[in-house]
Amino acid sequence: MDVYRSPAAALASLVTRRLQPSADFQRVAWRALGALATTLRERGHRAAAQPWRVLKTAKGGSAGRGTALRGGCDSEIVVFLDCFKSYKDHSVDRAEILKDLSDLLQSWWQKPIPGLNFETLWQDRPGVLQFRLASTDLENWMDVSLVPAFDALGQLCAGVKPAPQVYSTLIHSGCQGGEHAACFAELRRNFVNVRPAKLKSLILLVKHWYRQVCQEEAKREMLPPAYALELLTIFAWEQGCGKDAFSLAQGLRTVLGLIQEYRQLCVFWTLNYGFEDPTVRSFLSSQLKKPRPVILDPADPTWDVGNGATWHWDILAREAESCYEHPCFLQAAGDTVQPWEGTGLPRAGCSGLDHPIQRDDAQRTPGNSNSLNAVPPRAGNRQPSWPAPRPPRPDSITPSTLGKAVDLSQITTKDLDRFIQDHLKPNPQFQKQVGKAINVILGCLREKCVYKASRVSKGGSFGRGTDLRGGCDAELVIFLNCFENYRDQRARRPEILQEMQAQLESWWQDPVPGLRLEFPEQTMPEALQFRLVSTALESWMDVCLVPAFDAVGQLCAGAKPAPQVYSTLLQSHCQGGEHAACFAELRRNFVNVRPAKLKSLILLVKHWYRQVAAQNKGQQPACASLPPVYALELLTIFAWEQGCGEDSFKMAQGLKTVLELVQQHQQLCVYWTVNYSFEDPAIRTHLLGQLQKPRPLILDPGDPTWNVGQGSWELLAQEAAALETQACLRSREGTSVQPWDVMPALLYQTPAGDLDKFISDFLQPNRQFLAQVNKAVDTICSFLKENCFQNSAIKVLKVVKGGSLAKGTALRGRSDADLVVFLSCFSQFAEQGNRRAEIISEIRAQLEACQQKMQLEVKFEIPKRENSRVLSFSLKSQTMLDQSVDFDVLPAFNALGQVVSSYRPPSQVYVDLIYSYNNAGEYSTCFTELQRDFIISRPTKLKSLIRLVKHWYRQCNKMPKGRGSLPPQHGLELLTVYAWEQGGQSAQFSMAQGFRTILELVSQYRQLRVYWTVNYDNEDKTVRDFLSRQLRQPRPIILDPADPTGNLGHNARWDLLATEATACMSALCCTDRDGTPIQPWPVKRLPQSPAGAMGIWGSHLYSVQPERLDELIQNSLRPYGECQKQIDDAVDTICAALQETEQIPTALSVVKGGSYGRKTVLRGNSDGMIVIFVSDLEQFQDQKKSQDKILNKIWQLLKACQLTMKLPAKMEVQRFRDGLIFQLSTKWQSITFEVLPAYNALGLSEKPSSQIYRELKRALDMTKAHPGEFSICFTELQQKFFHKCPRKLKDLILLVKYWYQQCQEKLKGSPLLTMYALELLTVYAWEQGCGAENFDIAEGIRTVLGLIRQQEQLCVYWIVNYNFENETVRNILLSQLRSSRPVILDPTDPTNNVSKDNASWQLLKQEAQSWLSALSPNESPGPSWNVLPAPLYATPGHLLDKFIKDFLQPNKNFLGQIAVAVDFICKFLQKNCFRNSATKVQKTVKGGSTGKGTALKTGSDADLVVFPDSLKSYTSQKNERCRIIKEIHKQLVACQQEKEFAVKFEISKWKAPRVLSFSLKSKVLNESVNFDVLPAFNVLGQVNSGSPPSPKIYTELIDLYKSSDAEGGEFSTCFTELQCSFVASRPTKVKDLIRLVKHWYKQCERKLKKKGSLPPKYALELLTIYAWEQGSGAENFDTAEGFRTVLELVTKYQQLCVFWTVNYNFEDETVRNFLLTQIQKTRPVILDPAEPTGDVGGGDRWCWHLLAKDATEWLSSFCFKDGTGYPVQSWKVPTVQTPGSCGIGMYPIVNEMFSLSSHRILE
Repeated sequence: MDVYRSPAAALASLVTRRLQPSADFQRVAWRALGALATTLRERGHRAAAQPWRVLKTAKGGSAGRGTALRGGCDSEIVVFLDCFKSYKDHSVDRAEILKDLSDLLQSWWQKPIPGLNFETLWQDRPGVLQFRLASTDLENWMDVSLVPAFDALGQLCAGVKPAPQVYSTLIHSGCQGGEHAACFAELRRNFVNVRPAKLKSLILLVKHWYRQVCQEEAKREMLPPAYALELLTIFAWEQGCGKDAFSLAQGLRTVLGLIQEYRQLCVFWTLNYGFEDPTVRSFLSSQLKKPRPVILDPADPTWDVGNGATWHWDILAREAESCYEHPCFLQAAGDTVQPWEGTGLPRAGCSGLDHPIQRDDAQRTPGNSNSLNAVPPRAGNRQPSWPAPRPPRPDSITPSTLGKAVDLSQITTKDLDRFIQDHLKPNPQFQKQVGKAINVILGCLREKCVYKASRVSKGGSFGRGTDLRGGCDAELVIFLNCFENYRDQRARRPEILQEMQAQLESWWQDPVPGLRLEFPEQTMPEALQFRLVSTALESWMDVCLVPAFDAVGQLCAGAKPAPQVYSTLLQSHCQGGEHAACFAELRRNFVNVRPAKLKSLILLVKHWYRQVAAQNKGQQPACASLPPVYALELLTIFAWEQGCGEDSFKMAQGLKTVLELVQQHQQLCVYWTVNYSFEDPAIRTHLLGQLQKPRPLILDPGDPTWNVGQGSWELLAQEAAALETQACLRSREGTSVQPWDVMPALLYQTPAGDLDKFISDFLQPNRQFLAQVNKAVDTICSFLKENCFQNSAIKVLKVVKGGSLAKGTALRGRSDADLVVFLSCFSQFAEQGNRRAEIISEIRAQLEACQQKMQLEVKFEIPKRENSRVLSFSLKSQTMLDQSVDFDVLPAFNALGQVVSSYRPPSQVYVDLIYSYNNAGEYSTCFTELQRDFIISRPTKLKSLIRLVKHWYRQCNKMPKGRGSLPPQHGLELLTVYAWEQGGQSAQFSMAQGFRTILELVSQYRQLRVYWTVNYDNEDKTVRDFLSRQLRQPRPIILDPADPTGNLGHNARWDLLATEATACMSALCCTDRDGTPIQPWPVKRLPQSPAGAMGIWGSHLYSVQPERLDELIQNSLRPYGECQKQIDDAVDTICAALQETEQIPTALSVVKGGSYGRKTVLRGNSDGMIVIFVSDLEQFQDQKKSQDKILNKIWQLLKACQLTMKLPAKMEVQRFRDGLIFQLSTKWQSITFEVLPAYNALGLSEKPSSQIYRELKRALDMTKAHPGEFSICFTELQQKFFHKCPRKLKDLILLVKYWYQQCQEKLKGSPLLTMYALELLTVYAWEQGCGAENFDIAEGIRTVLGLIRQQEQLCVYWIVNYNFENETVRNILLSQLRSSRPVILDPTDPTNNVSKDNASWQLLKQEAQSWLSALSPNESPGPSWNVLPAPLYATPGHLLDKFIKDFLQPNKNFLGQIAVAVDFICKFLQKNCFRNSATKVQKTVKGGSTGKGTALKTGSDADLVVFPDSLKSYTSQKNERCRIIKEIHKQLVACQQEKEFAVKFEISKWKAPRVLSFSLKSKVLNESVNFDVLPAFNVLGQVNSGSPPSPKIYTELIDLYKSSDAEGGEFSTCFTELQCSFVASRPTKVKDLIRLVKHWYKQCERKLKKKGSLPPKYALELLTIYAWEQGSGAENFDTAEGFRTVLELVTKYQQLCVFWTVNYNFEDETVRNFLLTQIQKTRPVILDPAEPTGDVGGGDRWCWHLLAKDATEWLSSFCFKDGTGYPVQSWKVPTVQTPGSCGIGMYPIVNEMFSLSSHRILE
C-alpha cells in the first residue's frame, strides 16, 4: 500500500497530492447537483398533476460531509416531499414517486453539463434512484443517490437538538435499523462538516487505507461501511487529541488500534438524542447491549453502522495488526509512532482498551444510574464522543476509583470471559514485582528480626490466586517458634510487630525497582499493615504481616489437621476467627486447587462487590459493615460445587447463581468438612452451636470459629437484584440467564432435628401460587371439556390432574404435572396410540384459545414448537419468577369409568390391561386417578417426607451417572409410603427417622419386593398368574399400586442411588447431636445376602440363562459401591504421599494401572498397579538398573503409611526379591497392587511420538529385555484406552473375566493368559461387532468366546497410538503380524503381544466350546455379533486373498445344502401354489447374492422370485402382490411342516404382505441366508443366453415409468435372471473382490446407518465390475489393487456415470432418449445393466458422502500396503463412461449429443 510506504512525515503530502478530490471535478459536480436540486423544487411546485411537492432538498454522502476521496466518491440528494406525513408513508406510492423522479432526471439531463458524463446505475437499493456523474477523462466520478424522504426534522436551528418525539416516533414506527436514515441527512452532514480540516484529512487517509484493504468486490460486501470508519476516526480524535493541528501518523495509528480492539467498541454521541426521553433511553439501552462493535449514527439511533453481528471487522483488524512496522509509523529518528492516549483508546504495548467509557455524574440517566454511558459536552463547539474523564493519577490510586473503572452491567453475557481476561485478571508484571518484593521482605525478616520463623505462608487473595487487577490484598503469615500455643499470640504480638516494622522501615530502600512501600494507619492490632504501590502499572497491594502460632504444622497433600488442633483452638476461648491466620495455608489450598475458570468467576463477583462498595461509599451506613469479600469467594465456590462442578461453564450462569444466593442471604448456611468434621465430640458440639446461629452462616473451611458471613448483606442483595436486569445477565434474545440449581443450604449439612424446618423453608411450594395454579388448571380443564372436538363424534369424557401437583407432593421451584384427557374415541387400551397427532393438534388449538380468552392469575405459556407426540404447557408465577409447574397433556382411554371414593376397579379392567400391554406401565395414564388417590389420602407429614426424598433424589440426579438412568421418582414416592406403612403409620413421626429408613431401603435395593393389593389382588386367575410372574422378576420390585404392569424398580441404576444413600446415612441429617446414627423404623426385611469369605457367590456361569446375565453382573460381579469408594480413597491418599515424599527421587507423577486403573475390577479379589514415574529414570534402559534401590525407599514409605495413616481400607505391604506389592482390603473387596517405578516416556505429551517407539526398540535391543517389558511406561495410555469404553462394555469385560476365573479354577496348574489379553479381545469384539452403548450381553459373551475358538486366526491390533508411517514402528508391526497366531498387540506398546502362550489358548478354546454348547444344548449357541478374528483394516494387501478365503467365502457344504433346500422349495411352490385356481407358477428364480455367486459366509441375502401367469403386466404385479404373497406364505408353512432339511428353515413373522421372508441357517455353522420371496411379472419369458431382450420390453417399461408415479427400479425383480447372469458370468476372482467390497460396506453400514441412508449394496457390486472391466479385465489380478480402485471410485462419487449396453442400447429411439436423460442426472449415476429405470447410484437420494468419507479413511489402512509396507497402486479407471467406452457402434448424432451433454455436466 502507498500509505504504508509513505514516511510518517509525508502523510500530509500524500493526502494533499493523492487523496483530496479534484477541485475542478468537485466544482462541476456540485454545479450539476445544484441545478438538479433547483429543477426538483421548481418542477415539484409547477406540476399540477403531480400528487407531491418538494419541501426542500439536502446534500449528504461523503461529498456532502466533505470527506470525499479522489477517484470515486458517493453523494446523496435527499428530497423531502409533502406527501410523506410520517415515517410509515415511505412505503406508500414509492414506485410512482421514483418513476416521476426518474422522468425528471432524464428531462434535466437533456441539457448536458460540459465536462460531465451522466450514467444510470443498476438500481439495487429499494426506495432510491441511483446514477453516476463522471468526468470526461473517467478519472473521477460521483455515485449519486436520489432519496425521497419524510421531513421529520422540519426547519433546523443551529445548536438546537431535535425534539425527543422525533426519535420516539421513529422508534415506535417499527422500522429496520437505519431504514429512515435519509430523514436525518442534514444532522449527519453537520456533525462531520464542522470538524477541522486536518481531521477530515485523517478521515481521507483512513478511508484510503480501507479502500485498499477491500479492493475485491466480494470482500467489500463483507466489510463495514466506510462511514463507520469516519465516525471511528472522529471518536479517536475527540478522545485522544481534540486539537486542530496534530500528527496524521499518530491519528492513523490510533484508529487502526481501535479497529484491532473492535470486539470492545461501543461508540455513540448524545448531540442530537439523549437519555431524557424514556422511549429513547430504553431503546438506547437495547442498542448498547448488541454484539460489539456498536457505533451508533449520531443522527439516527436506530442505525448501528458498526453492526458486530453482520460485518467482518476481523478482516480489517488483521490488516491493522500487520502494519505497524511500515515507514508510515516510524519517526525520523527511527522510533515508533505512538497512538493518542485517552479514555477508551488502546495504549501502545497493551492489549485491550485503556478504560471503557465512564459517564459523568451530571449526565446519569434518571432511575438507571449504572446502565449506560453518555457524553458530557466540552467547551467550544466540538462534539465529544463518550465521556472524557482521564484515568486517575497513579499516585491517587484507591479502591474506590478502581471500583469505578469498568461498569459490569454493560458487558454482554458472551463478552464476560473476555472482560475478565482484559480487565480483571492482575497485571503479570505487577505480580512478578510483588512476588519479588515479598521474597525480599521475608528474607530481611529472617535475617534481621530477633524472632525466628519456622516457616512462612502466603495468603490473602494474592496467595489464593483470586487477586484483582489494580488493587488486591495479601497476607504473610510468619509462624514463629516463640509461640507455643494460641494464647501466646495475644501477649507477645505488639512487641513483635513493632520490631518487624522497624526492620522494614530501616532497611527498605527501593529494593524492587518500580515499587514503593507505604505504611498506612494501623487498624488491625494483630497485624502489621503496609502497601506496595506500582505507580507505572497503576496497581497496589495491601499486605498484612501476621505473626502466628504454627498450629497445623507441615501437612501432606490431602491430609486433614489432627482433631486436637481444633479442640485446642476451641478450648482457648478465642473470639470467632481471632486465630484465622494460623490456618492460612488451609484457606489458601482450599481455593487454589479450583479450576481456572472458577477463579475467573470469583474475580467477576469480587469486581461486582468492589463496584457496589465504591458506588455507595459514604452514602449508606450499610457500606461500613458489608461482609468481607472473602465471604463472596466462598459463596462462589459453594455455588459452583453444588450447581456445576465442571471445569468449563457459562460465566453468566455462575454470576447469576451467586447473585441469587446473595439475595437469599437470610437463609445461607454454608460450610465444608474438608479440614474439620463432626467426628470429634468437641468440634461436633461447636459446629452444632454454629448451625443454630442466625443466618447468613458461611464458615471458613480452615477455621470453624470464623463465620465470614457476618455483616450487612441488605445492600448487596439490593444491588444483586438490580444487576439481574442488566445486559450481563440477559441472553441475546433478551431473556434472563438461567442460574444453576443451588439452594442456600444443603440437606447433607442440615442437623437431623432441623429437617422439618428445612422442608418448610426450602421445599414446600408457595401456598398462594399453588392456589392460583389449581384455580387456573380447573379453568383450563373446564374449557377443554366444553370446547374440544365440538364438530366431531369424539367427546372429552373427563380431564384429570396427575403428577406431584395432584398428589400434593410438589416441590418449590419447577414442578411437573400431568393433565390426562379421557376421550370417547378410545374403546380399549390398544387404541390409545391412535390418532395421536390429530388429537394433540385439537387440544393444542383449544389450549391456545383458552390462553387468549381466559384471564388467569398465573402466566400461561405454550411452547411455540409443535410436537405431534406430546403437548406441554407451563404455568408460572407472575411475581415469583422461580415458581412454575410444567404440564404434559396426555390423551387416554377411560378404562375406569366414573371413579368415586373407595372405588376398586373390576378384575376385568386388569385382565384387559394384561392382554393389551407390550411395555411396562404403557397404559399407566389410564389409572391416573388411582395413582393420585393412593398418595393424596396420606397424612401431611408423610407428604413432607416424600418431598424430602424427592429433593434428595434430585440432588443425586445431578451426579455423573455414566450409562443408564436412575429409578423413576414415582418409585421413591411409593417406597416412602411403604416405609411409613411398615414403620407404624403414625401421623406424627421423626422426619430424620423416616428419611433414614428410606435411605436404608435404597441401600438394600437387591432385596426389595414391594406391592399393594388395594386395587388388584389374587382373586382372578389371569391377574394372579401375572402377579406371580411379576414378583419372580429380579429385585428390586416396586409394583405400581394402580397398574400391575408397571414395575418401577426394573432396569435402572439403583446401584448409583444406593451409593449416594450410603453416603447420606453418615451425614449430619442422619445423625443425632451426640454423633450416633439415627435409628430407622423397623421395616420388614428380606434375608441378607450370603456372608462369609470374600469372593463371588453367584451361580456357575454355565447354569445362568442368557436373559439373567445382566442380573448376574449387577448382583455378583460389580464391586459394591461403598467398598470401591473406600479403596479409592485409600489409593488416592497413598498416591498423594508417594508424589510428595522427599525420600525417593522426585516423583513426576503417580499413575494407576492394572484392572484397577482400567476400571475393570471384579468383586472379590482383583489386581491393580501403581506406576511411579521418577526423575532418576531418564530412559527405558534405566529401569533395568535402579529398580531395587528405588523400590526399597518406596517400601519404607508404604510401611510408614500403613502404620501412621488412618486409611478407610486395611493395608498390607510385602517386599519380594524382585518386586513390591501392597494389598487394600475392605469387608467385601480386596485389590493387590504391584508397585513399579518407571521412566516417564510420554513426558508432558498426551500421545507418544514415533521417536519414543524408536527409543523403546533401541532399549529392548541393548538390554536384551523381552518385548513388552517396558510397557508399564505407557500405563497412562492404557488407562485412556479403556476410559472411553461405555459402562456396559466394562460389564461384558467383567463377565469374560469371571468366565476366565472359573476356567482357572478348573484348569489349576495349567499356564493361562493375562487378564489384559481377554480385556483387549472383548473391546475388539465390541468395536467390530456392535459399537452401541446398550447391547445384549449374551450376544457379546458368545462373540468373545467364539473368537477364542478361532484363536489360530486371531490377529488384533489398534493404531490409535502408533501406525505404519515410521519405518521402525512399521518393521516392528510387520514382524508381529507375521508371527504365529494368536496375535493381540497392546494398543500402547507395539512390542507387547499380550497373547503369547499357545497352550493357554488351546485350553481356553475347549472351555469356550463347552460353555457355548451348555448355553443351548440342542441347537446353535444363539445370536452373536458378526466379528472376524482378524479385521480387514489390519490385513496386509498381499494377504487379502487368504482373508477372503478364510472369512468371506461361504462353506461349500452349506452352499450345497442351501441349493438342495431352495430347489425343493421352488419345486414345491411351483407344484402347490394356486392348486385350486387357474393361476400357475411359470418359473421360480433365485436372485440376490446367492443367485449371483457373491454370497458372504454370514448373513447373506437372496431373492426367490416367483413368476405366476396371472401377472400379465407391470401394473398387475403392483396390484395383485398381496393376494399372491398370501398364497405363497400358506404354501411355505406347509413346506416347512412337510420336509426336514439339512438346514434350519425359519419363516419370519408375517404381517402386511408387501414382502415375505424366510431364512435358511446351518445347524452346525454360524452361517445363514435370508430370502425374500417376491412375485413378479414374467416380462422376459424364456431367457436365452447371449441374446438381449426385445427393445419393446424396455419401451413399455419406460412409458409406464414416465406416465405413472412408479419409482425407478420398482420392477427390477422382473429382470432378476439378467441381473444374476450379468454378475455370475464374471471370473471367480472378480466375485471374490465383490465379496470383499460387500464386507467393507457392511462394516461401514454398521457404523453409519444412524447418520443416513447408504446406497444399496448392488451399486457397489456394479461399481466393482466396472472397475475391473475398465482397469484390469484379467482373470487373475492383484486383489488389493482392485479393492483400492473401488474405494477411490467411491470417493469420486460426484463424477460417477456408469452404464452398460448388454441388455439395452441406444438403437431404439425411446430407449436412446431415456438413456440420455438418465445419464444427465445428478451424479452418481450407476444404471442397472438389466433395467434402465433403476439408477442405483441415485444422485442425491443416498448418503454417498458418508461412504466416501469412510473410504478416504480406509485408503490409509494396512489393506493397501504390500508385504514390504509400501503403498499399493490403483488401476486407472475413468469416472465417466461414454457410449464409446462400452464398445458399441452408434450413430454420430447420438455420440455428439452425449458428448455435448457430458461436457456441460462436467463443467
